[in-house]
Amino acid sequence: MLLDRRFAALFWCQGFAAFNDNFLKSALTVLLLYRHGPAALPLVALAGGVFIAPFVLLSGLGGELADRIDKARMASILKFIEIAAAGLAVTGFLLNAVPTLFAALLAFGVLAALFSPVKYGILPELLHPDELPQANALIDFATFLAILAGTALGAALGASRPLLLSGLVMLAGLASFAAAMRIPRGGAAQPGLAIRANLAASSFALIQILRARPALWRAALVSSWFWFAGITALTLLAPLLKLQLHRGPHAVTLGLAIFSLGIGAGSFLAARLMRGRLSLAPAWPGSITLGALSLLLGLAVSDLAPPFAWVLLILFAIAVAGGLIAVPSLALVQALAPINARARAVAGANVLNAVAMIIASLALTALLHGGAAPSTILAGFGGATLLISLLAVVRR
Repeated sequence: MLLDRRFAALFWCQGFAAFNDNFLKSALTVLLLYRHGPAALPLVALAGGVFIAPFVLLSGLGGELADRIDKARMASILKFIEIAAAGLAVTGFLLNAVPTLFAALLAFGVLAALFSPVKYGILPELLHPDELPQANALIDFATFLAILAGTALGAALGASRPLLLSGLVMLAGLASFAAAMRIPRGGAAQPGLAIRANLAASSFALIQILRARPALWRAALVSSWFWFAGITALTLLAPLLKLQLHRGPHAVTLGLAIFSLGIGAGSFLAARLMRGRLSLAPAWPGSITLGALSLLLGLAVSDLAPPFAWVLLILFAIAVAGGLIAVPSLALVQALAPINARARAVAGANVLNAVAMIIASLALTALLHGGAAPSTILAGFGGATLLISLLAVVRR
């Protein structure tokens, strides 16, 4: 699929964009944590919220624009504007200004909110339905590799190499724009669609599209649960390794590498299990496993000093379970959405995902600020996930 022009240009466009998004967020996280220690924990959680917040307000606008305008053309426009956002990030790196980097992170969040309905909504237009699971697996894997690359470079370069950091963020922005220009154009899904001025009403209308079909609504809810779990794991990873296992920045990078590989393995396993049949079946054992292993890891770190290799193994298994949730839920949203409202359905799922991640970020900010240990939070999350997953399976 990576050699197929239908998919390859979109894959590289979103890959470089995801690198820039997560480069800023992850580099800022590591910078804050290793400069200011435990006092920076609330800001670490806040960084995730700053990036995600635009998805709540702007997903409706993004979905409407993506259904009214040719999605490939819209991708090119957004990636061109993103070059300016990269320039803001360059200013932040060169001046070593954390507020400017937060502003750049917000700008990238706005553009990501507008781009997400494009990149996921265009997939069913470019590919056959039985290719969607594999395509989503590749995109999910690339996204988490982008998180890994951004964090690794941020930890390795820090504030000592601002010119190199600036060059990387600008290069990725230019590469994403170049790839966007090569995405095949297929025309607008609904050229006469009215664009709502009321952003809140627009977001509400997206939810109504999802709720019109119970299977579509259920798939969107499962997708949002994956992102709630994902931001919880990624936010707690660095504090868990540094403050409780007393590991350095390279351990955080290694942990993210293991997590990224696990997401990839779980995503491709889900695609293989689905065999072109669109179903949520792989998500249920994935959610149960995610809950059980998160509970186990949290309790083990709280009460014992487990070997680091054991921690990485459990982290890998947790990520595999997450991949089993992510791929079938998103593929179903894409496949079940009405043809003339596909981008808006994806945008509606983005709203749910964003709300879930903001709730997770706010809860983590409050808990970490209140002095709760990362392992205790992880164990509580795992127990709640296990209970909810078992109840969902029983009620099916």
